[in-house]
Amino acid sequence: MMWLDFSMFLVLLGLFFYVFAVGTITVLHKIYFALHLVLMVWPLTQFIAQTMPGSPYRLFYLLASYSGLSLVGVGWFIFVVFMTGQAQLIRTRRLIMLSVPALISVAFVVVNPDRLFLSINEQLTDKQLQSGPLYWYMIVQLFSYILVSLVIMGYTLRRGVSVRQQMLVRTAMNGVFVLVLFGLGDFFVNIILINYFSSYFSIFSVGITLSAVYLVHAITRHRVFDIIQIVQRDVMNTISTGIIVLDESGVVLEFNKAMKPILKLKIGERFSPEALAVHLPKPIRKQFNQFLQEQKLWPMERQELEISLHNNGHYRYIVVQAAPILSQKKKELLGRLLTFHDVTELRLLVDETNTQNELLQDRNRELLIMQDELFQANKKLEHMAITDGLTGCYNRRYLLQQLEHEIAVNVQYGIPFSIFLFDIDLFKAINDQYGHLVGDEVICSTVEAVKNTLRSADILARYGGEEFTVYLPHTTRDQADIIADMVKESVEQNVVRTGLGSQSVRVTISMGVVSVEQFDKRALDDPKAFLRELLAQADAALYEAKYSGRNRIVKRKLA
Repeated sequence: MMWLDFSMFLVLLGLFFYVFAVGTITVLHKIYFALHLVLMVWPLTQFIAQTMPGSPYRLFYLLASYSGLSLVGVGWFIFVVFMTGQAQLIRTRRLIMLSVPALISVAFVVVNPDRLFLSINEQLTDKQLQSGPLYWYMIVQLFSYILVSLVIMGYTLRRGVSVRQQMLVRTAMNGVFVLVLFGLGDFFVNIILINYFSSYFSIFSVGITLSAVYLVHAITRHRVFDIIQIVQRDVMNTISTGIIVLDESGVVLEFNKAMKPILKLKIGERFSPEALAVHLPKPIRKQFNQFLQEQKLWPMERQELEISLHNNGHYRYIVVQAAPILSQKKKELLGRLLTFHDVTELRLLVDETNTQNELLQDRNRELLIMQDELFQANKKLEHMAITDGLTGCYNRRYLLQQLEHEIAVNVQYGIPFSIFLFDIDLFKAINDQYGHLVGDEVICSTVEAVKNTLRSADILARYGGEEFTVYLPHTTRDQADIIADMVKESVEQNVVRTGLGSQSVRVTISMGVVSVEQFDKRALDDPKAFLRELLAQADAALYEAKYSGRNRIVKRKLA
């Protein structure tokens, strides 16, 4: 059973990294990650406890597992509150107050005064784990949080929410039911009815894992947590346009920095049009309220309103836009986007045609400059992505991508090719004697010597450390042998200045050469496997060259 606990922990750990890798991290994701970490404590510590030889160590890890278990209830409660759109109820003071029962339970578990929570009696053959009165306090507070969570979810479903909100609530409710079902099973089998069984059963660990698997499935496939994926926070905060993102119920999900001086907004609160209308003159206030009412009546339509404000002889023009946020596939309403764009400058430019033309031309030139800079930056990024930072030659990832494509073409049309794999001999001794800076210079100088010998169509890539690979297209074995000898001789004749007076360094290389002149069409079934075989052959030839005395070439022909 202990290996079952450990297996469940590994599954939970994998799920944690999977959600982290594939999902856009929102507030709900962060809360779920915290809950997931709490759930992972139980199977891990149960596994460790079962491997401990002595009672004190075993008791320590058992108490650690129950410490994590004590936080499951309050974790689910907070998770459910956010999923049901009741986040405005959670404040720091309220959160602390709501967490007090769980924190008290954790304190009882950690201190375990007079073994009133849990003890181990090895004199008994059965039921060695003795539960005290504090243990039952933990059970009561745990199920109290779960019960309150179920009540909140039931109330949310009854009050009539959107389809997406129903999916959120049912996802959490199903996860709670699975957890409670297996928790009760574990409680009765391993606590109440333990005298009827000869060993411990990992029921709750399985329940935790099944609940997590279900939630992760809902998160990744149905994307129940993703609402503002279209409007990313970083982009929002870099523009001057004020943005407010609301869910379908009017709860604030996100807003950018441009709105902070205008409205005192908090994420999770319900958006109040009155708070915004206060900043407007009375004649415009009615017009703005009517605009918001129409936007609620026809939420699937885009609407726009222009407001003119007069202050001390100066006019400001604000364009307010309301647009629905729709799901990509079902075109379901996920929320609404409100934007507040100051177009005063644009209005003034309309009256100044000549100035407007000049400004537009300047902006076009700036845009062209930005586009050119972006193009150059993209070229640099692309170059950095496929080249090695030290030597400037291609990196291993680019080489493998090219080889996979090239080999498929070569096999299909019967084009011969060759691969070199070479290594700088005794490179570690150079680093040890002269330092890593000289070692880097040796690598770079050797690469230059090899490049000067190769043809323009050949591809040189850094395979790792001081090891390099050369791909020679349209090259027979005889041609590859000639080029390999030239490369080896070029490196031997290369002199590297150390910068330490007149001292210089000469290096040699060991090389493995593989040439392919005859082909089997079955290699097209799995080009990656064929490529691995080629590199393995070249690597074997390289090691044969190194172990045969270095500074030599070992050649192989692969049919």
